[in-house]
Amino acid sequence: MRIEYDLDILKPHQPSIDEVARTLEKLKGVRSVSIKVDEIDQKTTSIFVTIKGTGDMAIEEITDTLEELNCAVHSVDRVQVENWR
Repeated sequence: MRIEYDLDILKPHQPSIDEVARTLEKLKGVRSVSIKVDEIDQKTTSIFVTIKGTGDMAIEEITDTLEELNCAVHSVDRVQVENWR
């Protein structure tokens, strides 16, 4: 099974988007992470994150990890699940 999430996230300037991507990529089931900056202001950066992985990937682990990085998940904008039977 393949799962893909699109998340809308608000983060402080630190950690960098590179650090966020590398941290998320280490989670169980995650195969790829793509981050696009939407807007930057004085203290925060709004980003869009696409995470692709397998059925082992858990949205709860993803959101918990983002919160540990002081990121706020505004919304899960898209979920795609494909079954490869």
